[in-house]
Amino acid sequence: MAVIALVVEVTIMVLARFGTERRHWIHHKRGGPAPLKKDDITHVPVVLYALAAVAVAVGAVTTHVELTLSAVGTFALFGILLPAFAANSVMVLTTRGRPGSVARWQQGIAWAVAVGGGMASAGLVS
Repeated sequence: MAVIALVVEVTIMVLARFGTERRHWIHHKRGGPAPLKKDDITHVPVVLYALAAVAVAVGAVTTHVELTLSAVGTFALFGILLPAFAANSVMVLTTRGRPGSVARWQQGIAWAVAVGGGMASAGLVS
């Protein structure tokens, strides 16, 4: 289950990145609107990191994972960083690069991705 969640997160990030690059290309070739700096999937709001971190903590407590250095590193990468990037990618995809126009339902989907990815990461460690 955790591997499937990881594949879905990476797929979402790749799709958002392709969308960003396409907007850059259209701007360069045809003079379309300039892409925004917030269009980059690595410019993640702090709340998404926080949601993923809380989900990781809950996942670690409920699965009784031994907190070794390797486990903490895995949680940091696969439980916090990737889910937050994927959640931000959802917002970039749903708003077509206009993060200021995020609706509540789009924000809810992004939060669910952050929490789900954080919870699923416990499966990678256990």
